[in-house]
Amino acid sequence: MFTDKVRVHWDNASSQGGWCMPSSKTKYPVEATLKIDGDQVWWTNSIGTVTTIARGLIFGATRVFRPLPALKTRKSATVLNQKTHTEGGIYSVENSPYWLLHAVELSNGRLDKASGIRRILFESQSSGAKECVAAVEDCARVRQTVKNILVIVNPFGGTKKARRTYEKVVKPMLQLAGINVQLQETTHIGHATEIAHALRLDLYSAIVTVSGDGVFHEVVNGLLKRPDWEQARKMPIGVVAGGSANAMNKNLMTLQPELATLAVIKGHTRPMDVFSISQNDTVMYSHLQFMWTLLADLDFESENYRWMGGERMTVAAIIRLLRLRTYRGKMYLLPADQAHAHDQSANAQPGDGQHGPLRRFTASPTAHQSWPKITDTTFNLFVATNLAWISDEFMASPSARLANGEIDVIWSEEMSVIQGLAAVTDQGSGKYLQLPYIKQERVKALVLEPHGWAWDKDGRKNVHAGTYLNVSGERVPYLPTRMELHPGVLTVIAPEWLDEEEWTRIADKARRKG
Repeated sequence: MFTDKVRVHWDNASSQGGWCMPSSKTKYPVEATLKIDGDQVWWTNSIGTVTTIARGLIFGATRVFRPLPALKTRKSATVLNQKTHTEGGIYSVENSPYWLLHAVELSNGRLDKASGIRRILFESQSSGAKECVAAVEDCARVRQTVKNILVIVNPFGGTKKARRTYEKVVKPMLQLAGINVQLQETTHIGHATEIAHALRLDLYSAIVTVSGDGVFHEVVNGLLKRPDWEQARKMPIGVVAGGSANAMNKNLMTLQPELATLAVIKGHTRPMDVFSISQNDTVMYSHLQFMWTLLADLDFESENYRWMGGERMTVAAIIRLLRLRTYRGKMYLLPADQAHAHDQSANAQPGDGQHGPLRRFTASPTAHQSWPKITDTTFNLFVATNLAWISDEFMASPSARLANGEIDVIWSEEMSVIQGLAAVTDQGSGKYLQLPYIKQERVKALVLEPHGWAWDKDGRKNVHAGTYLNVSGERVPYLPTRMELHPGVLTVIAPEWLDEEEWTRIADKARRKG
């Protein structure tokens, strides 16, 4: 345990905190005893008040050559862009006793509310600022290795906030944590795929996207279609919310940019399932969902409302449900508990261009004809999801997990307008799965053969209706489609606090309420 006598000059902590315990409202500066161990940093003032900051929220410490003006806000853009006076020349931090501690502060202790940046100015009375900073960095597990991260920013996506998020939050946090950053902005659709496909893996320790789910989807394809995909798939991928839906961040409990960047700094990873989508001889990979009918219509038709952010889906839902469409199609399902009998590993094929994970169940374009569950009917709701949340507002399947080895398929064959409203109301609870006209199956693979027509709610054939197939927000050709899960292929940056059982608890609570 590290101990030092310090003077605390100021602390911008809000009146309420989460894991960051707020300082008492004491007139600064105050004399205190600082202690640092493997779990936390804390200090006790002369009247016995203890202030604690958990290791998991600390992302850095910085020596400064003179005291800084006290901050009265925890607003990230303001705090992170405060001039910290670490320059050299006639001034030097080498003999200075002053240092700053940097941490993320939760709002009322909640991960789903806007976060801020906590900054405290200390003056070492005995050990010295250099030793204090080293002890904090050791506790927080930052700057222990040299990290070079490629950050891919989509400046045009969603509400067009990604560039500002990077400049005001992501970049300064990474720099304070001692991480080297190379920025690449996308200029066209598919650009992130090109970047990931050509990337020199030995130059970077991670790829981070500041975007919505589209750029993450592109990076996945770029890595898995490389000749060295088996090595490339081990590259950790992080994501900071910068789009209009941000489902990946919702699933990782990192919707706030400060929390997502903190997760990148900490560098904890988890395996994640991906799935392949095969149409004729073309194969693509993705991470989120495959949608058709109502939800696909909503996603694409809501493009006109992208400026509204997350609210765009609600507006599109109301408009589309007034003219609810019914589609015709044929669906083949391979249930997870029966998949072993249909394993074609001996004949398995990689993806497009002979690269990518082998397809054990969908290598043959006709293998699905012998699968145990075949449905030829009408559909007005269809989603096959790899993750619990398919947007930051809609929890499609509370039981889905990052790496549970299954796809959750959810559909409805006959649903009225009123029933459709019930299905898309209270999207964050998963309650719609309890409705009698909603069906669900867990599978290893599926095949969808969509017919090219739709009926409106009044029964009229509408040949001009939009015919969309949606893969993680990207439109794909309206063709017979094979989908197969590939367990644990990706490596994603995930925070220590991620608890996927929270999705089940949310659904259980909603069910008890009725």
